[in-house]
Amino acid sequence: MTDLPPPVTLKALLDLTPAEWRTLHSFFRSRELADWNDAKPIRMPEWLFRRVMQDEERTGERHGFGVMDEQGRLIGSAELYDLRPPPPLTATVATLGVMIGLPELWGRGYGRQAVQALLRWAFQERDFPLSRIRLTTFGHNRRAQRAFLACGFREVGRSERQGRTDVHMELTRSEWLALQADALQTDALQESPDPSAPEGE
Repeated sequence: MTDLPPPVTLKALLDLTPAEWRTLHSFFRSRELADWNDAKPIRMPEWLFRRVMQDEERTGERHGFGVMDEQGRLIGSAELYDLRPPPPLTATVATLGVMIGLPELWGRGYGRQAVQALLRWAFQERDFPLSRIRLTTFGHNRRAQRAFLACGFREVGRSERQGRTDVHMELTRSEWLALQADALQTDALQESPDPSAPEGE
């Protein structure tokens, strides 16, 4: 029997509690997490970090969410940024970023579930659905690439810089919708009775 992936929900950044903001701030201060995201640990205090993130949310520069586990605990973040065209125009393209802030949860499916929830919001629930989402990950981060491929992303190119390889991936709304239709059809076939089985079985 295959273990089901852990359920996650997304909570808009503007709805986070003060305690959740402190947790999120601690994730962005982590050296290990920053290295995986090609960034530097932030040094700004929590109150300024919160203000900057909230301002970017309100201006439409990014759409950020806290990733909540099955107990309602904040375990990471998922966001869409670098929206094109930029606000106040209606964006059709964005870059995806996702982070699970607790290393003990890595490799357990939380990141993949967060990506799928964010794709559903961007391509279906958003007032003006995006037409394309892109991302970049490290060439050596095979685990992340497998997770993104499982969510429907496809590799569109690679680039070399500073002694490393970057993998560029993207997914269009039409591709995502086709994947959802295929999944629904598969579920329907699995749930339908076998016509060759004797009656009563």
